[in-house]
Amino acid sequence: MYKWQQVKALKAKGTSIKNIVRQLKISRNTVRKYLRSPNPPCFKVPHHEKMLDGYKDQVEEMLERQYIGTRIHEELTEMGFGGSLSTVHRHIREIKKEAVIREKVTTRFETPPGRQIQYDWKEWQLPVAGRAVKIYLHEVVLGYSRKKHYSWSLSITASDIIRAIEAAILFFEGVASELLIDNPKQMVLVHDRNGVVRYTDEFLTFCGLYGIEPSPCQPYRARTKGKAERPFYYVQEHLLRGLEVTDFAEFDVKLREFTDRYNERIHSSLGESPEVRYGREKEYLKSIPLVDPALLYRRQPHKVSSDGYLSYGGGFYPVSMSLCLREVMVEPVFGRQLRLYDARGSLISEMNVDPFTKVKPLHPEHEVINEGFKQRKDARRAEIVIRFVTTFEQTGEQYLEGLKERVGPNLYWHLSEIMKYAELYGVYEVVHVLKECVTIGTYHKNSVKRLLSVRKPQHPPIVPLVPVCAMPPVALRRELSEYRVEVCHA
Repeated sequence: MYKWQQVKALKAKGTSIKNIVRQLKISRNTVRKYLRSPNPPCFKVPHHEKMLDGYKDQVEEMLERQYIGTRIHEELTEMGFGGSLSTVHRHIREIKKEAVIREKVTTRFETPPGRQIQYDWKEWQLPVAGRAVKIYLHEVVLGYSRKKHYSWSLSITASDIIRAIEAAILFFEGVASELLIDNPKQMVLVHDRNGVVRYTDEFLTFCGLYGIEPSPCQPYRARTKGKAERPFYYVQEHLLRGLEVTDFAEFDVKLREFTDRYNERIHSSLGESPEVRYGREKEYLKSIPLVDPALLYRRQPHKVSSDGYLSYGGGFYPVSMSLCLREVMVEPVFGRQLRLYDARGSLISEMNVDPFTKVKPLHPEHEVINEGFKQRKDARRAEIVIRFVTTFEQTGEQYLEGLKERVGPNLYWHLSEIMKYAELYGVYEVVHVLKECVTIGTYHKNSVKRLLSVRKPQHPPIVPLVPVCAMPPVALRRELSEYRVEVCHA
């Protein structure tokens, strides 16, 4: 290259070919060739015929049969090949390298408006109140406008994926004709390299109700879903990385704000924002059909405990005490919320899932029930005291004050027993006995009972008499004549 440049430069100065030959020490023919050629010289690799060029078809056929290198060398030797085993191995490596290159070749295509939406999800460790929580970020993007919708869950079941796509459909205010997905087991059971696909019944139900044609990408080739694959990098680097929140509500707000910013920014490939392109795509989306959620999301039966708690996922959730020992239907929502339905399908209540604690919380109705029970018990006790004072008047009040100091918690039992003595001996006799007890300073129902035992009961207990029934004599023997059978002869 340097000599070609020098030849051109010297000739431009007017130097003769003879002097150029002398200065550069090259041949006259080389100088003339460089002067005639407008382009710089290039090195040409000589083509050499390889020993395996005549056996390419046979080698490719044996590779399809998954023959190893030594087997291929043996087969080629029988065909007349005279090369070494290393030559065969080197040729096989070149073929496999070319196959890998062809596999990675990717073409881009643009879908028309309203034609396609794409879905994918990503796992992430989100610090919440200083503790890492594993969340699943769901992304749904319109193929034409690139408008996106984000949602998140604490689980990654088929219901969670369907719920995320349904939320995006409501966000887009329309349904696209095709849904491009990866091959998650929640939606795709089988997808072999021949294109045979078998979907789950739950996913097919969703697609049928919304009139969507599912389209899974090629197995082990997720880049065919590029519009949904690459933007996870953007949300990861511009929102998730370094993000710490105090609770899930704060994360909801930040995710909505990020979604709005992304949809309004100028797209680097399209030259306009997804929101602007969505304005042109919206009219091509199909209207959203009315779908009963019970047809999409499975509800699992669970029995409420006797103390009013629902056990689910290792946690305990208080429910209405009217549901104790009854069966309810539970529908998890994104692993973050539980919806309870009765046997008729009516919504009973909704409760949030706490991923941090598994301790049984206080039941809000227990305090009310216990307070009511305490009030009724106190009312019954107060009624006993009022009856005692009303029956025995001033003497009863004096005895009551002393009894409170002596018996403590057994006060009401003593009062009830003494009231029974009044029914047997009369109020007048019991009042005299209570006065004696106050005088001598003894306060116990047994003391009252001993002092009353020397007095005559006003109403002695009536012992019912059981009448003795006279039974008639029964003969224990029978005459043999009773067993005689008369036989008549004709």
